[in-house]
Amino acid sequence: MLNNALLFVAVSLLSGCFLLYIHAIGTIVKNRFSNTPSSIPSIFLGIITLFSLVYLLTMATLYVNGLAHILHYFFLVSIGVTLYLVRRSKIPIFNRNIVENCVIFSVAIFLILIYQFYPYAHLTNDIPTNNFLHDLPFDNVISLMFANSLLNGELLEFGDWLGSDRPPLFAGTILFLNATQLPVDQVYLLIGIAVQAILIPVVSEFVAGLSKRKLTIPEKLFLTFIVISTPVFIHNVAFLWPKLFAAIFMIIAVDLLFFQPEKSIRLTILTSISMLLSFLAHGGSGFAILAVALIYIAGIRKKEELYRGFLIAAVFFAGYSPWIFYQKVVQPPGDRLLKWHILGQIDIVPEGVGPLFITKIKEMHFFDIPVRTYQSFHNQILEGFTLLWNAPSFALFTEQSFYRLPLSVGAPLFIAAIFLLFLKDKVYNSLMLIALVNAIVWFALPFKPVWSIHESTYFLPIMIITAGVYGVFNLHSGKLPVMLTLVGFGMANMVIMDWHRMHLYESTHLVPHDLYKMVNITNYDGGTDFDKTKKENILILGSHLTADTDTADFTFSAVNGDAIYYITGPDAIGQTLEVYGDGKRILELTDTKIDEWKRLDVGRYEKLQVRLVDNGKNWGQWSAIAVRK
Repeated sequence: MLNNALLFVAVSLLSGCFLLYIHAIGTIVKNRFSNTPSSIPSIFLGIITLFSLVYLLTMATLYVNGLAHILHYFFLVSIGVTLYLVRRSKIPIFNRNIVENCVIFSVAIFLILIYQFYPYAHLTNDIPTNNFLHDLPFDNVISLMFANSLLNGELLEFGDWLGSDRPPLFAGTILFLNATQLPVDQVYLLIGIAVQAILIPVVSEFVAGLSKRKLTIPEKLFLTFIVISTPVFIHNVAFLWPKLFAAIFMIIAVDLLFFQPEKSIRLTILTSISMLLSFLAHGGSGFAILAVALIYIAGIRKKEELYRGFLIAAVFFAGYSPWIFYQKVVQPPGDRLLKWHILGQIDIVPEGVGPLFITKIKEMHFFDIPVRTYQSFHNQILEGFTLLWNAPSFALFTEQSFYRLPLSVGAPLFIAAIFLLFLKDKVYNSLMLIALVNAIVWFALPFKPVWSIHESTYFLPIMIITAGVYGVFNLHSGKLPVMLTLVGFGMANMVIMDWHRMHLYESTHLVPHDLYKMVNITNYDGGTDFDKTKKENILILGSHLTADTDTADFTFSAVNGDAIYYITGPDAIGQTLEVYGDGKRILELTDTKIDEWKRLDVGRYEKLQVRLVDNGKNWGQWSAIAVRK
């Protein structure tokens, strides 16, 4: 644990330096282009500039074989160029506000890492899937798999999903920032957390801009704690399906579009690019983009505003076109996620999004949309509060805070955000209107009732959190008691979720429920896992007989279940797991380290065929699988 603590200190300091680097880029942009509005925070300009570069380089890696291996050199060069321009132009980047932000960000990163990963001795990408909830899917490593596929010059396929089904920006970001040159899977978790946590200073600068003043240190500390203590942040900052990463860009886009006094062409282009980056970070941002577009269209009163809208759309689609080309030409069709979340089409079908949409529309009744919208509202809002009023267990609270909007924000902050509407603050009402329209779009648009917040965009809960903090900061009286109350609830929330996390940590994940049952096996030598795990009604099949040098290559068939368990040694080189459902390959893991038992939800099939291969002969190279007896 001491080694982890030292690692966390190093990562925290580097994260603070990274934030300073972003500030420096933004300051350079602001000084090089004199007509850039001074009210735009330098961190916003730095983020847009930096990740635009990352997107361009990421697209280049998709078409230039081998470029992914040297992508981090561009990062090092950009640091050198930034330092040169700062020195040459004598740009002051060490002002008080920036230093405060960097120091607070470093401290926040350290607390996040400690909270997420004690008392684990070794950090793995599997930890977030079992940290606060049990057996989340592998979505948190899809960007890692994409990054590795770029390094290997291969087209990514994982189960019945394609690499083109998920946007590329986060994978490219990991490769770009990996200046350590360590294997990507060893730095993926730490880099990903630091990048997603940039949400904290972004929200801070956004709130400061809305308040038209610099926030005090106590206010910055309060804001930081409120953000990191909300369930949506706790659940997702280390679970790297980059939804918080996408929310960063949407916050910036909303600020540029609605809250900046100047409406120049340059500002319009920056707004469009920020929306584009959000969509390239995670496709769920489409709900937020549509909501923002509807609000903007409804507010058009002049031709200039109409032309601005057309410019935003033109820049967005021009910037998105290289990724569309990859989806439709290089690895088609690339539209499964859209069909899943918008059209409710889970099974793979040959129809494109357009024809499938028309088919779904024809099947609908006139009253289906309002009924489905109410069902979604009931699932998210009414049931969320019902669970709270019924005094649920800590485990149920932690679980449901992952799914329900009020609990994901934190029920006290959610309620406070609603009551703060009585302030009659124009800015606050605008923030809540954006959140409300986003919720309505989300509830109404999918072709099925929504049951979980993660089916949408995390911009929605983040916007509610941001509005709540802004409202508290602008109270005319009683600000301190409200702040202390929310801090108390935040601390209670963290304690509850940590209690549940430790409960999961201490309990075994090997349970017989819904596991496949083995029916026959070939070429099995009687091996097991290194710990020789024994569990009632569980059969452990592995490659470890007497030593790590043992090898294996066996297959078995199983029936009646929807999941299996898998584990590898601390070194997964030479370890392969292949899973076939009714003759179709549904999963393949090669050299994938999972050094704690991991439940693999593979789906229900009449017959499951599994092959485990261990070609590793060195220390720690073994693997095992668990099914029902």
